[in-house]
Amino acid sequence: MSRMTEEQVAWTAVKTGEAVVTNDGTNIGKVVEVAALAKEDIFHGIVFEHAHHHKHYLAPAADIERITTEAVYLSVRGEQADQYEEFEQLHVSRLGLSGLFRWKHIGWKDSNE
Repeated sequence: MSRMTEEQVAWTAVKTGEAVVTNDGTNIGKVVEVAALAKEDIFHGIVFEHAHHHKHYLAPAADIERITTEAVYLSVRGEQADQYEEFEQLHVSRLGLSGLFRWKHIGWKDSNE
């Protein structure tokens, strides 16, 4: 299936392990989690494991061009995506989320944001 014919989906349909692809076509990693507050329908971005660094990074929602059944496509080039801040436990607290690897598409912690 080509990139342009893939079915677009909402952030709530993102699955662990889906490819994260830059706008120059580089597959830079795989989805680890969705950073969001489901009850408030607030999408912060995608946490992914970088293919080369093997660390977790947060691709902010503003940099996500579209999400399909096959991949998460970013609006930035590979070298820009390489500049993302490493995702650490601090982000979880800052975003008001319950914890890395414990997030599910249901049951996110409520936030006062």
